[in-house]
Amino acid sequence: MKNKDLIIYVHGWNSFKNARKASLLKKLINNEHFEVISLTLESHPKNAIAQLSKLIEQEMMHRKVHLIGSSLGGYYSTYLSEKYNLKAVMINPAVWAYKIFENNRGENENPNTGEKYYIDQEWIDSLEEIFIDSLKLKSNFLVLLQTADETLDYRYAEKYFEGTSIVIDEGGSHSFDNLESKIASISIHFGENQ
Repeated sequence: MKNKDLIIYVHGWNSFKNARKASLLKKLINNEHFEVISLTLESHPKNAIAQLSKLIEQEMMHRKVHLIGSSLGGYYSTYLSEKYNLKAVMINPAVWAYKIFENNRGENENPNTGEKYYIDQEWIDSLEEIFIDSLKLKSNFLVLLQTADETLDYRYAEKYFEGTSIVIDEGGSHSFDNLESKIASISIHFGENQ
């Protein structure tokens, strides 16, 4: 029997493995083709990338791996998709994360896990180190954007991901409203019918 493809959901900033989107995707996409998993990422970008890279490398040895990244998780997924040549779905992704987090320097706490951590220059530099200046593998990406995202201006992602497959919904929110309506497109992007 063929191994199911693995879909790793990569959550956003100050989120965790059982976030709303993670739970929704597990419920709607787990089937005979796909297994969806998520993990609570460490707060430091270097550690989060190390966690994800280790999982990807282990799993790639025996099955296809895909990524779904939301917000900061979309930023991480862009880097990992290009590094490992993985198909990825971006949900309201952060594009220039190292610029965005200038506003969050100092003490922070993840409300979902209670973890306290500090954002300093090294933390921000570690985001800049994984910035992909221009995408080489554009066909790997499906980008889902909503125009009323209150956290990130969708037009930045629209410009950055130009040449990829982009779906823009009017309205919505940063947490992405009505994700259920995108499940078929996500499954097709990951090759459910191949």
